[in-house]
Amino acid sequence: MRQLVWIVAVLATAIGAVGCSKADDKKKEAPNFFPPEPVQPKLDMSDIIVAEPEDATVKPAADTWAGRVKELAAAAEADLQRCRNEFLIPFQFNSMKRRDVMFVNINEMDEVCESGSRDRKVRGPRKLLEVLAKEHAARHPLLDRFIVLGLEQVETYRVFSYMTKKIGAPDIDVVVGIAQKSQARMLELAPQLDRAAAELAKLSDGQLPDDDPTVAAAPIDLAAFKQGLVTAYGPIIADLASGYERMGDKSWQNYDMPKMAVFRAMVAIIEKRAQQDRARLTKLAAEPKQIDELTTFLVAAEAAVKQIAAGYDFYEKKPKDERPEHDPNLKAVKVAQKPALKLLTAFGYVAVDK
Repeated sequence: MRQLVWIVAVLATAIGAVGCSKADDKKKEAPNFFPPEPVQPKLDMSDIIVAEPEDATVKPAADTWAGRVKELAAAAEADLQRCRNEFLIPFQFNSMKRRDVMFVNINEMDEVCESGSRDRKVRGPRKLLEVLAKEHAARHPLLDRFIVLGLEQVETYRVFSYMTKKIGAPDIDVVVGIAQKSQARMLELAPQLDRAAAELAKLSDGQLPDDDPTVAAAPIDLAAFKQGLVTAYGPIIADLASGYERMGDKSWQNYDMPKMAVFRAMVAIIEKRAQQDRARLTKLAAEPKQIDELTTFLVAAEAAVKQIAAGYDFYEKKPKDERPEHDPNLKAVKVAQKPALKLLTAFGYVAVDK
């Protein structure tokens, strides 16, 4: 009996020790302030729909004449805007005067502002505008306006870019001055070019070109015909003399260069339009005197741009050291412009900024 009591006592002591040991262990464990996360059910990815951003996909251009030219013009306009915003506006002329152009990547600037990238198979604004001028001149007044303004920016940019590569020239002040003048002209063109691009973008995808047989054969009254002349010819005829002087005349001196692509575009647009409008005149119901007045205008418009073309050889064939200080053809251009501009004004043309 005494032995049984002893065994029970030993067992009780052992159990108490184990209980105390467990209690002590519990006291030593760090408290867990973060309850366990609930088990997440496995997701079925097939049930998840990811919406693409609205601008993730570009709406393809309509397979129409208007759709294609709007696409080309929009691509050129995007580059011309980027050129002005990223390179022309922040350009550091003070650094250029110190013969330092390390602040700008000239190769990238040339790709965006003019040439594009052959390696990346990207056409630059010059190529896009040349395609528009070659294949679509005189097919819509808004497009004609965009072509002329856009070509003037890229032609002026070519001079600007050339100046950035001439910082080793001894007459650095002349180089910087031409670059600043070029920048100023491109920024002056900016609002006109942007407006022309915005108006062109609003054309219906179903818009037909002016030389489409359906458009050419459509009946038209005298007032509408005159208004069409004002819209299509006005901006170019009004800028012939000032444009010739701005893009030619003394621009060949020093390092500057004449803007021949602009000259050729202006001439081509007017000549093609005059040819189209002569055909349309035969279908116009008007008095003989009124037909004569319209015919006189078309003759005057063609004569004015032919006088522009008469100056090509002065810039492209005559050696610089044989040229007089001023282009002798400038006076003839001013004289040839007057009759066409006078008739346009009588038709309702009002001069706008150039």
